[in-house]
Amino acid sequence: MNGESRRRPHIRLPASMALALFFLALGVAWGMDTPGFKPGFNLFSAQQDVQLGKESAEEVDRTYPLIADPQVLRYINNLGRQLASLAPNNNPAYVWTFRVINSPDINAFALPGGYIYVNRGAIEAAENEAQLAGVLAHESGHVVMRHGTHQASEALLAQAPLALLESILGRSGSLTGQLTAMGLNLGLNSILLKNSRDAEIQADAVGAYILYRAGYDPHALAEFFEIVENKYPQKTAQFFSDHPNPVDRVKRIDADASGDILMYGQPEKLKGGSPAFEDAKKRLLSLAARSNAETPPPVAANFASPPPPPSARLIKFAGYGISIIYPDNWRVERNEDAVVLVPPGGMVEVPETGAAQAYGMSISRFQPHGGGEGAWGLVEATQEMLDTLRSSNPNLRVMEQKAMNLKGRSALSTLLETDSPLPGQKERDQLVTTRQSDFLVSLIFIAPQSLFDAYKPTFDAMLQSLELR
Repeated sequence: MNGESRRRPHIRLPASMALALFFLALGVAWGMDTPGFKPGFNLFSAQQDVQLGKESAEEVDRTYPLIADPQVLRYINNLGRQLASLAPNNNPAYVWTFRVINSPDINAFALPGGYIYVNRGAIEAAENEAQLAGVLAHESGHVVMRHGTHQASEALLAQAPLALLESILGRSGSLTGQLTAMGLNLGLNSILLKNSRDAEIQADAVGAYILYRAGYDPHALAEFFEIVENKYPQKTAQFFSDHPNPVDRVKRIDADASGDILMYGQPEKLKGGSPAFEDAKKRLLSLAARSNAETPPPVAANFASPPPPPSARLIKFAGYGISIIYPDNWRVERNEDAVVLVPPGGMVEVPETGAAQAYGMSISRFQPHGGGEGAWGLVEATQEMLDTLRSSNPNLRVMEQKAMNLKGRSALSTLLETDSPLPGQKERDQLVTTRQSDFLVSLIFIAPQSLFDAYKPTFDAMLQSLELR
């Protein structure tokens, strides 16, 4: 999906052609014992879904604060696995592991292969077990419909021929590393977790079907969405950013639920209450919550201790005509303007200005005012870039500047000092600039001044690996 509200009347639609047409539009073959939910195009095997999910889950486990309470984990895993066992397209390879993030924010997400995470805030917001089951069933829908690797497959196919991709994906070793080397962002805000509205509609339909088969009121999933939107409006933006909200979502889920009941008859019991649910919820409320876990990890943790040391195992990033190696315990963030390579805890939240990078490196391209290729000098273009940076950071100070050679390319290394986003600390940056066609390529290596020397060997290895095409 990877509150409490007043109870509203269920929308009980009559058996009509409208319902039949709706379900046919989703590709559901009603009248069969199991609806014909069919995953989309995919380059990955079910075993590779599990491998990719496992590697991504390891990063999540390092980054987010997790609940370790045995009672809560036993309850959420028992409930989640019961639901997953009833999911269409379930594969014996899927691991079905459910973990609870110690964050009050209302959220949940699924990684390929059955790794599902739910925030304590979602559990606490649910009014009954049926609503929580709806959250888990929805996320299970993303897994069995293979939405994460379907999106990764489409992104890869746009970059290379099918035969080449099948050859690359058939190799042994880290699947995450291979995909990152092909230019896919597989960090915590990766393509694996950015579901489209169509994927959300499909996960809703699968979720309602799983709920029905498990004996829960299938309308409970719609009720949970209403709780989020109505009782917790301050948390709605983040929740629906991660779970795009299709038009008429609640009505569509209610139509799904009504369709199940109309086609299969009333289940033996439309259960909602559960002593185990109430006990787990009380247990959670007795545990201290961690705030702002959605910007991993919380700011307070960054101030208290630095990120883990850079891994000695280096993997390759390739994209934007650039390739560079980086520690495999760092994540990659990409946008139209820059690539950011950052360790867990390397981004911190600064009041009034938002997220800021305190550790790691960034790569960007800058267009000098001098014109096209050959019309500007490296020193002048670098100075123009520094002037631009200084306009938003007046405390930026040049400590040293010298020419260097990057595999036959002329480059300039500029050592900078400025205020760190970490309270009371100074930051040391090494800015390396070189020419790529008519752009100035800039690499900024970032660490607090007190730790810069410890990061320097990693920064040097990264810089020596840089290739520009």
